[in-house]
Amino acid sequence: MFTNISYIFLISTLLILGGWAFKAVISLAQGKPVEVNLKNPLNLKARWPKEPKEKK
Repeated sequence: MFTNISYIFLISTLLILGGWAFKAVISLAQGKPVEVNLKNPLNLKARWPKEPKEKK
């Protein structure tokens, strides 16, 4: 049980660090500065459904 949880944690950590490193390499290739955001390392944004616009 503990082994499975530790593997999930390890895989998640590797994916987050790999994604951050990939975005950093792309930013460097484009000549942009690398921004480090520890609260949201992959800069993911919530995709909430938009409010329907009222027809006039």
